[in-house]
Order: sequence, then structure tokens, then C-alpha cells
Amino acid sequence: MIAGIRPGLLYGVLAFLAGAVLGVIRDLALAPSIGSVAAALLEAGVMAVLLWLAARYAVRFLPLTARREARAGMALAAVVLVLLCEIALGMWFESSGLAARRPPRGGVEEAIGLALLGWLAAQPFRVRREG
Repeated sequence: MIAGIRPGLLYGVLAFLAGAVLGVIRDLALAPSIGSVAAALLEAGVMAVLLWLAARYAVRFLPLTARREARAGMALAAVVLVLLCEIALGMWFESSGLAARRPPRGGVEEAIGLALLGWLAAQPFRVRREG
């Protein structure tokens, strides 16, 4: 499990950065024109591909002899990092007043986010190390 922490942190950083960029595009460009649920679905499709690519890249940093425990460590590290970054970003939005300008997320949008979190956790087990 310990062997997967560093690759998991890399994977988590890549995932959070992709989500941060796509979240801005979703909220500022897509949601006003196509609606929040459609924008969240479109973002989720792109995020699913980006998470798969990020996992493919990060899994290269697992030891050659890595077993399922190392992949579990990678998944856990990534999920924890993404959640901590989301909490920190949300707190910053609240303290800056920006959160008040955005309508609250609906249940469908939250479910899409949870599904993406599950996808994030699953990818270290799904992708194979190349080379």
C-alpha cells in the first residue's frame, strides 16, 4: 500500500487540476447556455477520459512488482487528496464570497460528482503498466 502513495499523489494532483479547469469551463461557459445538468454530464465525459489518462501515466511510477495493495494505496491517496483539495477550494470560495454567486448544485450534479469519484478510485485497478 505504501508503494502506491507517491503515484497516488501524482494522480490526485492531475485529477484535481483537470477538474478545476473543467469546472470553471462548466460553470462559466457551459451551464448558462445548456443548463447545469447537461454541462455536468459533458464535463463528466471529458473527466472520465482525463482520469483514465492520468491513471495510465501515474501507474508508471508504481514498482514493477506492485500488487493490488499498491494500487489500493494509489487510489486511496488520490481520492483523499482530491477531497481535501475540494474542501479547501470550497472554503476559499465561501470566504471570498464567490460561492454566493453560484447556484447550489442539485442532486443530479452531486450524483455525477460521486460517480466521478468512484471512477477516480477504480482507475488504478483498471489501467495496466506499460513497458
